[in-house]
Amino acid sequence: MTLRTLPLLLSGLCLLPISHAQQVRGVNPADIDSRFDVIAKSIKLDGGGTSNSLTLKYDYKLNNYWGLNFEFPTYTRLSSPRLSASGNGDLFARARWITPGAAGWTYGASAEVVLPTASKDPLGTGRYQLNVAGLVVRAVSSRFILAGAVKQTTSVGGDDKRPSFSNTDIRIVPVFILDDGWAINGELRQTWEHKTHTTWQKAEVVLSKQLSTQWGSSLSYSRDFGDRKDRGAFSLALKYFF
Repeated sequence: MTLRTLPLLLSGLCLLPISHAQQVRGVNPADIDSRFDVIAKSIKLDGGGTSNSLTLKYDYKLNNYWGLNFEFPTYTRLSSPRLSASGNGDLFARARWITPGAAGWTYGASAEVVLPTASKDPLGTGRYQLNVAGLVVRAVSSRFILAGAVKQTTSVGGDDKRPSFSNTDIRIVPVFILDDGWAINGELRQTWEHKTHTTWQKAEVVLSKQLSTQWGSSLSYSRDFGDRKDRGAFSLALKYFF
């Protein structure tokens, strides 16, 4: 499957019949699912040029409290006036823990390991990473969910010629559940890089559609601001739930 064929496949799946009672899956940050995602993303770079990628993501539900997640950019093409490169990116592996609380609250934590598997230097960090995050989710009503997260990203080794980093970010994620398997969610993110004393922000909106019990899709637009700004990014995902 290529970046060009994925939108055609998703358009066809959108024509599948769906029950009025169909519930959208994969939008609540507190959910643990077993699923496989194919994600196509295109970023307009601030200095000119683009970055186009195709990422495979696999989530595995161990039980109601624990889940595993693997994410691998299988192909990225970076093209800008200063450089160009194509190949695969770094491999992400995560473990998630979720526990319900009282009055609609849910709490969670995750640990992430990143392996510097990128085939070209511009496509990865060149560094191993050990990252941790905390999550709190409040189901305000059956149609509105609000989540907040804090994540610490830290390089712990790898190529000594590549810069090390230590990032902290906070995220606010509102989720609006609509009828007929639709949902809209957003993300506001603030990131601080402690070694270079830089900071940047991200705003994203995502439209999700549950196509059937097992198939889902999403379309998102995001933009980064601050010291690592871009000119906007579109992402299209096709999801299969086991």
